[in-house]
Amino acid sequence: MKIILLLLPYLALSTIHPEGNLDFVKYCKYFNYPVEEHVIQTEDGYLLTYFRVQAKGTKMVSGKKVVLLQHGLLDSSDTFIINDEDKAPAFLIANKGYDVWLGNNRGNKHGRAHVKKNPFFWSFWDFTLEDFAIYDLPAGFKYIVNKTGQKIQYIGHSQGTAQMHIHLSLFKQSIVRDNLIQFIGMGPVAWVTTKYSPLVRLLDTNFLEVLATFGLHEFMPGDSFLTSEVGRVVCGLMENLCGDLIGSFVSADPVLDNYDRYDVLAGHSPAGTSVKNLKHWQQFTRTGEFKRYDYGDKENLKKYGTKKAPLYDLSNIDVKIFYIAGYDDLLAAPKDVNHLFSALVNAPNKELKFYDAGHCSFMWGRQLPYLEDLWAHLE
Repeated sequence: MKIILLLLPYLALSTIHPEGNLDFVKYCKYFNYPVEEHVIQTEDGYLLTYFRVQAKGTKMVSGKKVVLLQHGLLDSSDTFIINDEDKAPAFLIANKGYDVWLGNNRGNKHGRAHVKKNPFFWSFWDFTLEDFAIYDLPAGFKYIVNKTGQKIQYIGHSQGTAQMHIHLSLFKQSIVRDNLIQFIGMGPVAWVTTKYSPLVRLLDTNFLEVLATFGLHEFMPGDSFLTSEVGRVVCGLMENLCGDLIGSFVSADPVLDNYDRYDVLAGHSPAGTSVKNLKHWQQFTRTGEFKRYDYGDKENLKKYGTKKAPLYDLSNIDVKIFYIAGYDDLLAAPKDVNHLFSALVNAPNKELKFYDAGHCSFMWGRQLPYLEDLWAHLE
């Protein structure tokens, strides 16, 4: 056993990538990309760190067209840079000449701050993805537009699409709508009626109730075992094991996804969220409905004016949309994506295409089969 422990660092050196333990800014600089870090305050006081990246080997300039990338559940901005450099969406888009901004939601590792609230207490974690839609998205849009003078092409993944769906369903006028050129959704989510995803099956248990009994309000924070140095070593030595472990929360696939870089992934993900946010997702999966958080009849009546939590009205979505979906996506399953697409009855310009991809292949794939279509759609 002692011999194995002594050899482990040497084995790890030959299998892990040196950039895996770098934070976002250092990671971009490692690959010679100009990068900026911006702290954005939401209307309700959360402090979110956004990042800005432009083409490799250049200096940051103004006047470029803006693309905003928004991560999914348990993820962060890092997800768009951690694949091989020639397959990392943020770098690819930046090298096409765009001004790339990468958002983060409250509660992940880049959003664990508030002007008054402390993440050690419940009050900090009293949010769901509806709060991302109501507060985080508008704050990001307002800041970026003020900083660049440009309107925004928005690319969301998974929960990053759900929060845009919610915002557009709730607000017929907003700074987001006024400055949104188009909405591109990777692994788009609203209804979650299938039970293929391990995450959905987990949410279908009493798992969250168990967490609540222990007084836990944060789930899989950015300083968990997987993101530690030991976790990176494990993922460097046992890529398939690490991939399967992460795949228990997302639809990772050793054929489609780049398991060779799972030590880098482990250094950056998962990034955490609130237990209450997971509870909202649990309500989606258990009811098969895309609706506001259900507090129970009494509290719903106070908050919404009805005993039942209202459904999100996707007929209010009337913006340009391009959905990028995966045939092998276990979370945004084709059945649910087709249902979502058909519900966009007032979107004047909408398109849906399926590719050989799983739920996270859009960022971590060995190949990115959607790229040519993405370039054709970006303005």
